[in-house]
Amino acid sequence: MRKLIEILKDRCDKGLPSMLVTIVGGSGSSPRGAGAHMAVGEEGRLAGTIGGGMLEFKATESACVYLKNGEDKLVSYGLTNETAAGLGMVCGGKVDILFTYLPPVPAVRDALEQMGSCLSCHIPGWLILPLKGRIGFLGEEGKLAGLEKAPKIPSDMGKPGILEYGKEKYYIQKIQNTSRVYVFGGGHLAQELVPLLSHLGFRCIVTDDRAEYSSKDLFSDAEEVRTLSYDELDGKFDIQPQDYIIAVTRGHMGDFEVQRFALKTPAYYIGAVGSRSKIAAVNQKLRENGFTDEDISRITAPIGLPIKSETPAEIAVSIAAQLIEKRADYTG
Repeated sequence: MRKLIEILKDRCDKGLPSMLVTIVGGSGSSPRGAGAHMAVGEEGRLAGTIGGGMLEFKATESACVYLKNGEDKLVSYGLTNETAAGLGMVCGGKVDILFTYLPPVPAVRDALEQMGSCLSCHIPGWLILPLKGRIGFLGEEGKLAGLEKAPKIPSDMGKPGILEYGKEKYYIQKIQNTSRVYVFGGGHLAQELVPLLSHLGFRCIVTDDRAEYSSKDLFSDAEEVRTLSYDELDGKFDIQPQDYIIAVTRGHMGDFEVQRFALKTPAYYIGAVGSRSKIAAVNQKLRENGFTDEDISRITAPIGLPIKSETPAEIAVSIAAQLIEKRADYTG
């Protein structure tokens, strides 16, 4: 999302109009759900994706036409079972796509600027797209950019969708990237995992008790890299309820210390690698340190989706897949 916004802002600065293509709803099966975005210029797709395939191809063609005419459009792609496969969809249904024209004017630039700034600073906000009109962005502190007025957004609106407010309809989407993944252990698995998670939009903080396994050179994709003894983690991190903690240290004691620390935090997800015997041994030590079975049930062990992974790279894929699933389920 950040790259897409940067491209749109750069085009705006250069006096070039753009089209923001957004899936805003639908029914049945589709490659992407509400909240998928694509930026289109006169030369075609610039960044982002709404799922690829024929659907994206046709949407890009339409976007180029609407861009040339300076139009906003809401288009429903209705599909029968016969035509669904041709558009990259299954079982028919429909997908609603909003084409938002972005002329190179100060109001559009202001909205893109504030949205990019909030993403960079990891401050949540709301993307607001009137079904007939421009782009707007509402910051966490109520600062509105791009639009003269904004709809009142319900506090329980966790998923993106269409909101009716007064006589107008708006597509509303919460934009945030405030959660962090704390990876404890900088060995071979972490070296495979961190670049993958970073590519998937997760913010990673890596910690190891060995300086040679906790260097920025080794983890160039990480937001932060620290060298700390695992028995000195208390008070060193500000773990939030939306954060993830992963224990992939080199031994039982390291994993125990990380999990002992993790269970005292409000972390959304705690995961640990290990064989059955290692997990049992660590769990027993946690019980001896006063943690209940209910406490220990917060830990996902072994970590990752069961895809019969063996190598560090394969295990990294299974962990990343599980975190994608958990991120999609998060409603906090």
